Amino acid sequence: MTTTLTEKTFDELFTYAGGTNGSRVNPQGFIEPCATPRFDFDPITKVAKGLLIENARINQLAFSSRFENPVWGKAGVSVMPGAAQAPNGRWDACKLTLNNGAPSGNSYLSQTITKTAAATTFAYTFYAKAAGASNGWIYARNAAQTSSVSISFNLASMATGGNNGVGDFALISKSVNDIGNGWRRVEIVFTSDASTSVFAQIFPGTASGSGPGDGAAGLYIWGAQLEVGAFASSYIPSADAVTARASIGSYYDSKGILRYAAAGVARNSYEPSNLPLPPVLIAEEQRANILLKSNDMHLAPWTTSAGIIRTPGRLAPDGTLRAVEFSGASTGPFTQTATATATVMTYSIYVKNVSRTGNIELLLRNSTTAVNGLYGIVTLHGSTPSISGAGWEMRDVGGGWFRCIHTSAIPIAIGDILTVYAVVAGARADAGACLTWGAQLEAGAYATSYIPSTETFTGRASIGTYFDSTGAMKVAASGAARMTYNPADLSIAPWLMQEGQSTNMLLESEYRNGVTGENVGPGVSASTMAPFSGALRFQANASTAYAYKLPALQVSTTYTLSVIVEMEDGIAPSFGSDNPTPNGANTFHLVIANSQIGPLTYRVQPLGASRWRVSGTKTTPASIAQGYVGIWKYNTNDSRAFKVTAIQLEQAPFESSYITTTTATVTRLADTVISTATTRQADTASSAATTRAGDIVRIDATKGWCNSAEGTFHLEFDVPQGPNAGFQALLEIGDNTPANRVGISAGATNLVAYQYANGPQGPSTAAKSYGVAVGSVVKASLSYGVDGIRLGLGGTALAKVAAVALPSLMKFVGIGTTQVHGASQPYFHVRAVRYRPQKLTDAEVVALTA
Repeated sequence: MTTTLTEKTFDELFTYAGGTNGSRVNPQGFIEPCATPRFDFDPITKVAKGLLIENARINQLAFSSRFENPVWGKAGVSVMPGAAQAPNGRWDACKLTLNNGAPSGNSYLSQTITKTAAATTFAYTFYAKAAGASNGWIYARNAAQTSSVSISFNLASMATGGNNGVGDFALISKSVNDIGNGWRRVEIVFTSDASTSVFAQIFPGTASGSGPGDGAAGLYIWGAQLEVGAFASSYIPSADAVTARASIGSYYDSKGILRYAAAGVARNSYEPSNLPLPPVLIAEEQRANILLKSNDMHLAPWTTSAGIIRTPGRLAPDGTLRAVEFSGASTGPFTQTATATATVMTYSIYVKNVSRTGNIELLLRNSTTAVNGLYGIVTLHGSTPSISGAGWEMRDVGGGWFRCIHTSAIPIAIGDILTVYAVVAGARADAGACLTWGAQLEAGAYATSYIPSTETFTGRASIGTYFDSTGAMKVAASGAARMTYNPADLSIAPWLMQEGQSTNMLLESEYRNGVTGENVGPGVSASTMAPFSGALRFQANASTAYAYKLPALQVSTTYTLSVIVEMEDGIAPSFGSDNPTPNGANTFHLVIANSQIGPLTYRVQPLGASRWRVSGTKTTPASIAQGYVGIWKYNTNDSRAFKVTAIQLEQAPFESSYITTTTATVTRLADTVISTATTRQADTASSAATTRAGDIVRIDATKGWCNSAEGTFHLEFDVPQGPNAGFQALLEIGDNTPANRVGISAGATNLVAYQYANGPQGPSTAAKSYGVAVGSVVKASLSYGVDGIRLGLGGTALAKVAAVALPSLMKFVGIGTTQVHGASQPYFHVRAVRYRPQKLTDAEVVALTA
């Protein structure tokens, strides 16, 4: 027959609906929210399992993965959220720990649901992973504690034990299933009594399997589900929502940048180390970061006498230029002190490698009692960054950044003076450069999202430059705060600039008189770069070009030279070699005291609009023959033209914001800022029982591909779970009414082909047994025509029956649903569906299913 299908119209044939609030296993092996079509994968092998079809189900549990929420009652146990990577690939798993001395058989997590006053069959599941203990109990009971089921489980052996039910509760099935990465899904199916509530509980075990808890060993848990049904279905995430929060709060956006949500705004946060994963709602308790200058770690009250060089202005995880680069030798530890607000405190800090080849040292110390916690030794160099030290952990937060976290295990009393150590814990040799940012010390047994300290500007007795919301450099008046933007990414929220006093030692920093009065070589000419008053242009392919100034330099003194360049090709300047012989790996060279600064040490900050600020630092020698300070472009450098302006020389180990000069040097005075601890208020969250709608997949049969008179469907699928209540349609074709249809019905252990014509049901075929276990892959064929309907399954003999009058026009095909209203779904995976617009012989139908 003739078909009118094209690639475009083929896609348009399919209609997908339902699956709302459902989930699937994605190609990475992680569970993620997904509506129909839910193409599912094996969590261990990552092999495609096919199109997941399920009927509607309800997860009766609220906050199904937020076990720290008060809706989960706790007796003798503690819950730590964000303790491990969950089956969804996020740090969303909670750690359920037996409290020190708590009895393992009488300590639990519990949530109560209401139900109708009738005996009901439930499937109760949760995901678990060993966290010092491999055993526990899954338990369900009535309110009077007269009826229950209690099943022990071992995550290592995946064995189960326990009773078959007490009182009017009866166990139907129990299992522990491997889902990869050490995670198991623990499952029981039971029938309750006729009371109006069920208590769903989890009992963690101990490291030895029994006895009292030690406050450390327990289980990681995630994704609890209590649903009405004779078997467990795929996980239905509870529909949690944040309704209020009286402060800002941080989260990661889809690019992995740490952002700050306004008060009252929900935080749907991405996993920065795996951005393809869907975002997850953050709902946290109130916490306060008691450290000051948490974003500006080069400033007091951080130690300023440790000898180590602290260079601010580096790109931080939140997109601001507030990370600090640490380099050089130290003469002592780098620290800050704070007063303990609880008996358990958690310290966290963000770190990133630049060129460091030695370890980073972190520590939380009780200075009142002179007791150190355990050191966190961070290794950032090498292929696998890591942290060592009991109680320390390190999490990848993307962009080369890691968040290091430690919860105190030393005695602390409220009011004790605590000292946090960052980068170095004493006098150390130079081990290269690293970045730090976002130090946080908070009361509690786990780290929460980052809380920046509050900075309040109080004064500055001079003007100062900053970037406005358009990326333009502006001048703030004396005494005015400078809220600056990142000119390379104007979506980043502005931040308060905090700088010390500095002087630009070079006159006519913007070359407003062109080459007049300047020391320039061939190939250098006057130019413009708005909004600056002038610029110099270095032409392409020139012989050695240069522009230098002659400030008064001191011997054995550290200076930083910076310039703003505009590349005419729009591509960033390159600095790829420290070879003293100029070569094509570099665009130009910065020079102090007639000596090149090593290009590999240059700091290149994008400013947008094809502009970059390039900075370099050098210490002058013990004697200075020539005091040239400026830019050299050698004829062997890369052959690109550029403009330069805003040249600045500071007696400092790093560059500060640009300071304009004309006929005299100019000093920008220090910003005066007060830093205070910041409290992030609690998120007010809601959650309730959540319904996953049934999956509906329909195919339009009116586009020329379907033959109403005769045809053959071939299916490859997993044997459905069951029995499910009522009729289950594996496949059905009809005229969009219940009156005229042909299909395959799935039973608990077999298949039947059926037919309806003008309302009444015609004869069905004999049942064909699967002959294999639930979940096994089988093949079936349905052939229809004037000589009857024929059903093939697994290469065995046909089941067939004479046909009644078929409808003259087939309009829709339902896959895993009825064709007319998309209901009666089985619980299975469809791996393939094929169609032939003609009937086949008996032998051909059988052969298709072999």
